[in-house]
Amino acid sequence: MMDHSPNPCQPPDARDGTVSASTLNTLQRRVDQAEADVRRLTERLKGKDRQLAEMGKALLRTVAMYHAIEEKQEEEIESLRAMIPAWKTCQCLSDRPSEHSDGVTVHLPFITEILSGLFDVMHTFWSDYDENKPPKSSAVARAIDERLNFKAQPDGEASRSGQTYASAIRPDWLKDADNRHPMRPRS
Repeated sequence: MMDHSPNPCQPPDARDGTVSASTLNTLQRRVDQAEADVRRLTERLKGKDRQLAEMGKALLRTVAMYHAIEEKQEEEIESLRAMIPAWKTCQCLSDRPSEHSDGVTVHLPFITEILSGLFDVMHTFWSDYDENKPPKSSAVARAIDERLNFKAQPDGEASRSGQTYASAIRPDWLKDADNRHPMRPRS
């Protein structure tokens, strides 16, 4: 016995077994369009898969290159460390810059980020300063804060560390002249 209940996938006039040519053409166009869409989407998906595979390969190459460069730099640093003698203290060759030098030569066993930042700020503010108008300590302290990423105080003043470091790099002869930091007698 045949089931004659309506099938949603059948055209309405197919219940009695006859289908018009225009209905068949319409259905065939829809099937053809759906197949074309499936082929197009399948090709796009394959293309995206190829792109992902290429990106994965590029990422792996980048990581491998990064590790190789990092390893080479570590080896270079170690070889440089081996060439540097291990001084126990700072060796200053002169107390003050002379007229014929670019400053004081100091040999250190290593340099820290803070020392590097202080040397940069010292060079910026104290290399060619006007003796009649030396840099303000607050400006030097703010520059130290900026260079070393220190946070300013809530009232806007430079950090306490920046102020301390600014005082530490202020030339002794200026400290003596302005009597800001009276020195205790050395024993």
